[in-house]
Amino acid sequence: MERKQYIDVLRSIAILFMIEVHTSAQLSPSNISEDSLIALIVASIGGLAAPLFVTLSGWSAQHSLIQKTNIINLEKSIAYWVITRSIFLLGCQILVNLIASHVFNWYTPGVLSLLALCTLLSVPLSKIKLETKLLFLLFVCFTPILNSYFFNLNGEWSHIINANSILEWVDRLIFSGTYPLFPWLTFFLLGGIIRDSNNSLNNKLSNVGVFFSISFIAYSILTNAKWATTTGDAILTFFPASIAFIITANTTVLILFILLQRFEAILKKSNVMVKFSKIGNLSLTIYILHFIPLRLLDIFNLNDWTLLEAIIITLIFTFIWWPISLIHHKSFKKYSFESLLRFISAKKNIPSTSVRES
Repeated sequence: MERKQYIDVLRSIAILFMIEVHTSAQLSPSNISEDSLIALIVASIGGLAAPLFVTLSGWSAQHSLIQKTNIINLEKSIAYWVITRSIFLLGCQILVNLIASHVFNWYTPGVLSLLALCTLLSVPLSKIKLETKLLFLLFVCFTPILNSYFFNLNGEWSHIINANSILEWVDRLIFSGTYPLFPWLTFFLLGGIIRDSNNSLNNKLSNVGVFFSISFIAYSILTNAKWATTTGDAILTFFPASIAFIITANTTVLILFILLQRFEAILKKSNVMVKFSKIGNLSLTIYILHFIPLRLLDIFNLNDWTLLEAIIITLIFTFIWWPISLIHHKSFKKYSFESLLRFISAKKNIPSTSVRES
C-alpha cells in the first residue's frame, strides 16, 4: 500500500516547527522584546507546531483504526494496539522530561501524554458520526471558558509543570497543564474529521475559521488589545490556550492540510519532497532526541547569544535533521522509537497502517 506523501510532509513540517520553537526559546537573547517582528515570527511558527502534531496524530489514528478494522476485525487486537501505543507514548513523555529536566519535572504532562490520552479515546471517537464529531469539536473549542470558570488557569510555567498530588497531575493533564486534553482535543478531533470528510466540507470549515480569525484581528485593532502572546493578557494565548488561539490554529492547520493534499501528486513526483518526508517518518524519534543538545546547552550554561548567533544556530539545528533522517533511512532504518513501537505491535500481528492508502 502506497504512503500518503502529504501526511509525511506535514509531519516533517510539524517536527521542524517544534525544534525551531524549542531552540529559539533556549537561545533567545534577553533583550528581544515580545512585540518585535522576530519574536512574532518565532511565536507564530511555534504556535503551529503542537497543533499540527496533534492533528496529524488524530488523522493517523482514525485512518489506522479504519484500516486495522478492515484487516483484522478483532476487538482484542485493536485494544492491545491502543493500550500499547498509549503506554509507549507515556513512557516517551517521561523520557523527554528526564532529558529536558531543566524545563520539565519528570512527571509533567506534555504533548506526548496528550497524544497517549487521545489514543485511548480514539476508538470511541472513531465510531462517532461525522456530524456528531463536528458538534463535539465546536463544544470543545469553547471549553476554555469552562476551564477558566472552574479551574485555576495560571499561565506561569512554574505552575503548569508542577503538581503536588495525583489530583493536581490529573488536573494538569486534562484542564490546566501545558497541553491539557480540553481544549487540545480539538486538534485530534480535527484530524479525524479531515480523514473522513470531503473537500467541500473542508473548504466550508476553513472559510468559517478564516472569518472568525479575521474577526479576532479586527477586534484587537478596534479595542487596542494585544493580539497574540505566549502567555499573559492577549486575545490569542498559548498558555493557557484561549478560544481565539484554538480556532485560529485549527483553521491554519486545516488550510495546510487542504493545500498539501491538493498537491499530493506533485509531492510524490518531487525527489526533494520525498527526501524531505523522511524527517516525518522519524517525528517521534527526532522529537525525543532534539532535547539532548538543548539540555547540554543548559548544563554548560551556553545561553548568552546575540540575535544573529541565535538565528544561525537555530536554523542549523533545525534543518540538520534533514540529512540526519536521510542517513538514518539509508543505514539505520531499524533503529528508532517508531520501529520499536512497530516491533511491540507486531507481537500481536497488528499491521502498521497509519499513513497508508485505503
